[in-house]
Amino acid sequence: MQVLVLMRRIQFRLQEQRALPIRVITVGKKRSLGVQLVVDEYIGKLKYYCKVEDLQLRSNPKNTGDVKAQIKDEDMAVMNIISSDDWVVMLDENGLDIGSEQMAELMGDAGSTVRIAY
Repeated sequence: MQVLVLMRRIQFRLQEQRALPIRVITVGKKRSLGVQLVVDEYIGKLKYYCKVEDLQLRSNPKNTGDVKAQIKDEDMAVMNIISSDDWVVMLDENGLDIGSEQMAELMGDAGSTVRIAY
Protein backbone atom coordinates (compact mmCIF):
# COMPACT_ATOMS: atom_id res chain seq x y z
CA MET A 1 0.00 0.00 0.00
CA GLN A 2 2.84 2.40 0.72
CA VAL A 3 4.37 1.69 -2.68
CA LEU A 4 1.12 2.57 -4.40
CA VAL A 5 0.91 5.88 -2.53
CA LEU A 6 4.52 6.63 -3.42
CA MET A 7 3.83 5.92 -7.07
CA ARG A 8 0.89 8.29 -7.05
CA ARG A 9 3.05 11.05 -5.56
CA ILE A 10 5.67 10.54 -8.23
CA GLN A 11 3.07 10.65 -10.97
CA PHE A 12 1.64 13.85 -9.52
CA ARG A 13 5.05 15.49 -9.42
CA LEU A 14 5.78 14.50 -13.00
CA GLN A 15 2.50 16.00 -14.16
CA GLU A 16 3.41 19.34 -12.57
CA GLN A 17 6.52 19.66 -14.71
CA ARG A 18 6.24 20.68 -18.31
CA ALA A 19 8.72 19.92 -21.05
CA LEU A 20 10.11 23.03 -22.68
CA PRO A 21 10.28 22.99 -26.46
CA ILE A 22 13.85 22.94 -27.77
CA ARG A 23 15.08 24.64 -30.91
CA VAL A 24 18.48 23.70 -32.33
CA ILE A 25 19.83 26.52 -34.52
CA THR A 26 22.89 25.95 -36.69
CA VAL A 27 24.53 28.83 -38.55
CA GLY A 28 27.03 28.50 -41.37
CA LYS A 29 27.88 25.93 -43.98
CA LYS A 30 25.97 22.72 -44.50
CA ARG A 31 26.53 20.30 -41.63
CA SER A 32 29.03 17.52 -42.09
CA LEU A 33 27.63 14.01 -42.14
CA GLY A 34 29.06 13.28 -38.67
CA VAL A 35 27.48 16.37 -37.12
CA GLN A 36 24.16 15.64 -38.83
CA LEU A 37 24.16 12.09 -37.46
CA VAL A 38 24.73 13.37 -33.90
CA VAL A 39 21.99 16.01 -34.22
CA ASP A 40 19.57 13.44 -35.65
CA GLU A 41 20.37 11.01 -32.83
CA TYR A 42 19.70 13.56 -30.08
CA ILE A 43 16.55 14.87 -31.73
CA GLY A 44 15.37 11.28 -32.08
CA LYS A 45 15.84 10.75 -28.35
CA LEU A 46 14.36 14.07 -27.24
CA LYS A 47 11.25 14.07 -29.45
CA TYR A 48 9.52 11.62 -27.12
CA TYR A 49 9.80 14.07 -24.22
CA CYS A 50 9.39 17.49 -25.79
CA LYS A 51 8.92 19.31 -29.07
CA VAL A 52 12.25 19.71 -30.90
CA GLU A 53 12.89 21.94 -33.90
CA ASP A 54 16.03 21.80 -36.04
CA LEU A 55 16.78 25.00 -37.97
CA GLN A 56 19.76 25.45 -40.26
CA LEU A 57 20.66 28.99 -41.31
CA ARG A 58 22.98 29.14 -44.28
CA SER A 59 25.66 31.79 -44.64
CA ASN A 60 25.14 34.43 -47.32
CA PRO A 61 27.57 33.58 -50.15
CA LYS A 62 27.64 37.25 -51.24
CA ASN A 63 29.51 38.24 -48.06
CA THR A 64 32.26 35.62 -48.18
CA GLY A 65 34.90 38.28 -48.80
CA ASP A 66 33.81 40.43 -45.85
CA VAL A 67 33.88 38.31 -42.69
CA LYS A 68 32.46 41.07 -40.46
CA ALA A 69 29.49 41.61 -42.79
CA GLN A 70 28.87 37.87 -42.92
CA ILE A 71 28.90 37.58 -39.12
CA LYS A 72 26.55 40.56 -38.84
CA ASP A 73 24.11 39.00 -41.33
CA GLU A 74 24.23 35.68 -39.46
CA ASP A 75 23.64 37.47 -36.14
CA MET A 76 20.60 39.24 -37.56
CA ALA A 77 19.22 35.98 -38.98
CA VAL A 78 19.46 34.33 -35.54
CA MET A 79 17.96 37.35 -33.78
CA ASN A 80 14.99 37.20 -36.17
CA ILE A 81 14.08 33.65 -35.15
CA ILE A 82 14.60 33.83 -31.38
CA SER A 83 12.30 35.79 -29.12
CA SER A 84 12.85 37.64 -25.86
CA ASP A 85 11.05 34.77 -24.09
CA ASP A 86 13.57 32.18 -25.31
CA TRP A 87 16.32 30.90 -23.05
CA VAL A 88 19.38 30.79 -25.30
CA VAL A 89 22.35 28.43 -24.84
CA MET A 90 25.41 29.01 -27.05
CA LEU A 91 27.31 25.88 -27.97
CA ASP A 92 30.90 26.40 -29.11
CA GLU A 93 33.69 23.97 -29.88
CA ASN A 94 35.95 26.02 -27.59
CA GLY A 95 33.40 26.10 -24.75
CA LEU A 96 33.18 24.03 -21.59
CA ASP A 97 32.46 20.31 -21.69
CA ILE A 98 29.55 19.43 -19.43
CA GLY A 99 27.91 16.12 -18.56
CA SER A 100 24.27 15.09 -18.69
CA GLU A 101 23.64 16.06 -15.06
CA GLN A 102 25.05 19.55 -15.61
CA MET A 103 23.03 19.92 -18.80
CA ALA A 104 19.85 18.90 -16.97
CA GLU A 105 20.62 21.45 -14.25
CA LEU A 106 21.23 24.10 -16.90
CA MET A 107 17.89 23.30 -18.52
CA GLY A 108 16.21 23.40 -15.10
CA ASP A 109 17.49 26.95 -14.70
CA ALA A 110 15.34 27.95 -17.67
CA GLY A 111 12.40 28.15 -15.24
CA SER A 112 9.29 29.58 -16.83
CA THR A 113 10.93 30.18 -20.18
CA VAL A 114 8.80 29.62 -23.24
CA ARG A 115 11.44 27.74 -25.28
CA ILE A 116 15.11 26.77 -25.14
CA ALA A 117 17.25 27.68 -28.16
CA TYR A 118 20.64 26.06 -28.76
